[in-house]
Amino acid sequence: MSDAIEAFELNPKDFKLNDYDNISIDMPEKPAMSEEDIDAQLFEYVLSSGKEIQSIADLDDEWVKKHFDGLETVADVRNAIKDQYDRELEFQYSDIKFRNCCDALLARLEGEVPEEALNQNIEAMRAGNQQRLDSMHISLEQFLREEHMTPDQYEEKLHDEALYQMRLNVALDLMADVLGMQVGNHELTEYLSAPNPEAFLAEIREKGQVENARRAAVRVKAMRRIVDTAIVNGAIEKKEPEPKAAPIVDDADMPDLDNLPQAQIRDDTPEYSWTKEL
Repeated sequence: MSDAIEAFELNPKDFKLNDYDNISIDMPEKPAMSEEDIDAQLFEYVLSSGKEIQSIADLDDEWVKKHFDGLETVADVRNAIKDQYDRELEFQYSDIKFRNCCDALLARLEGEVPEEALNQNIEAMRAGNQQRLDSMHISLEQFLREEHMTPDQYEEKLHDEALYQMRLNVALDLMADVLGMQVGNHELTEYLSAPNPEAFLAEIREKGQVENARRAAVRVKAMRRIVDTAIVNGAIEKKEPEPKAAPIVDDADMPDLDNLPQAQIRDDTPEYSWTKEL
C-alpha cells in the first residue's frame, strides 16, 4: 500500500489452538450513575456560568432553554447527562470485552514467534508510527514527552504490541479456518471500512492487494464472531445488532491490510476505532 516496511505474516501451520469453543470471559460490573453524580456534573455547569447562577438550586427551565439547544427543562438536562454517561460506559465496556476476548483467545495459542519475524514487525510498527507522527507534524521526542514515556519504555511498548498483534493475527487465522470463514469481494468494505469505499476498492485492485484485504477482512469477521458469542460470567450475551463497518484505522485513507487494528500512535480526532464496531 506504501513504501513502509512490510509486516511479516506468520504461517498458521506453525501454531495451533488448544480449544475452538466459545471464548469465556469475566467482565466487571457496570457502575450505575447516581443522582449525586448527576449533581456533580450540573455543578460544573454552575461553575462555567460565571456569576449568572450561584448553585444547582438556581438552575431553572429558563436557564436550560438559554444554554442548551433542544432541551427545555432541568429534567431534560439531567436525562441527557445520564444518557451520555450510558453511551460512554457502553463504549468502555466494548473496549474491555474486546481486549478480554483477545486475551482469552491468545491463552489458547500454542507456538513461538520467530525472533527475526518479530523484529521485522517491530520495525514495521516503528515506521508506521513515525509516519503518523510526521503527518501530525510531531517529533518522536515530543510524543514521548507528552506520553511521559522514555525511549526504553517506547521500545518495550513496540515489542509487546508487535508480539501481541502477530499472535492475535495467527490465532484469528486458525479460528477462521476452522469456522470456514470467507469474505467475498463484495463484502470487503463491510469489514474494512474506508472514508471512500469505491476509491479503496479501486486502489487495492490496482496495487494487487485484494487478497491481503480479504485476509484482513476475514480476521475482522472472525473477531466479531468471537466477541458476539463470548460467554460472559457463564451466560452467552445477547447479540446486539452488528453495526455497519466502522473504520479500523483513525487517520489513513485505507485500512492496514496486514494487521488488525492495534494500539499505536494516532491523532485523537473524533473518528472511531476498531473495538466499538465489534
